[in-house]
Amino acid sequence: MRINRLLFLLLLVVPGFLNAQQYPVLDEYRINPGILAPSFTGMSSLFQVYLTQRNEWTGMPGAPVTGAVNIEGVPYQNMGLGTNILINKAGMVRYFSVNLNYAYHLQLATNHFLHFGISPGLYQNSIDLTSLVVSDPNDPMLNGGKNTETYVNCGASLMYSFKTLNICFGFPYLFNNRSLYSDSQYSNYLTMGANFQLYLNYLLDLGKDWGLQFDVLYRNVQYSPWLIDAGLMVKYREMIWLGLLYRKGNTIAVNAGVSIASSFVIGYNYEFSGSAMMGKSGGTHEVTLGYTLHGKDKKKVPPLKIKDY
Repeated sequence: MRINRLLFLLLLVVPGFLNAQQYPVLDEYRINPGILAPSFTGMSSLFQVYLTQRNEWTGMPGAPVTGAVNIEGVPYQNMGLGTNILINKAGMVRYFSVNLNYAYHLQLATNHFLHFGISPGLYQNSIDLTSLVVSDPNDPMLNGGKNTETYVNCGASLMYSFKTLNICFGFPYLFNNRSLYSDSQYSNYLTMGANFQLYLNYLLDLGKDWGLQFDVLYRNVQYSPWLIDAGLMVKYREMIWLGLLYRKGNTIAVNAGVSIASSFVIGYNYEFSGSAMMGKSGGTHEVTLGYTLHGKDKKKVPPLKIKDY
């Protein structure tokens, strides 16, 4: 079988990409953590809408592209309700998901909070071999042409907060979904394995107007190497921010953003890697647009208290 150079590259890269990205994570979780875990839903605003577009390895045909929508609000004082919609395409592989996020916020004591989150969802993985250029169209590798799997699964997370410290344990998928195409050599790519993530976020107050945000995200995806992010971000009055992020595998990201009238958010993230792929592409670009409606005091929506402190 003769495959052109581009598709051969995708055959090498995409399987590893899919295994490591069964639950794609956008870098802009640092300004919109609601895309990361349901426990954050309705935690910081009465209503918000975020749109994110991520283009990886720009300049290379078939490079991964991700689009995401996050909508959430507060239907009641101690609850959050929202949805996440995500589409990811990388060459011949496509991922789609839509989740309903619910969170319950509970105050344990002064400055101590627990946040419970659950996220049922519909997921779809597909792989399309019809675009391969081959010398023999009857090659058994192409049997079926396009395979698609649709699953129902559920995620959950638990977060503890103390002042500006958040520690969140999350399971994007609680159950293993096995592929129905058990005889296909691509069945492993269509399989959704268990995921676990641990996220730590802390904002250090540097004075009246300045703050320094620390972010650490650990991800463990079944059948794939573990990943870890570590980031720093300088904030000025929650209006302007500039940050750096390092990801295991020699990936570095630079991000910047601005909040206009405390409601409209514009964020940009540029990511580059020390791998051989970097010299053949223009890096990864991620843009986020958001609208946030705060309460009258522009503070966090107060969770339900166990007792009146």
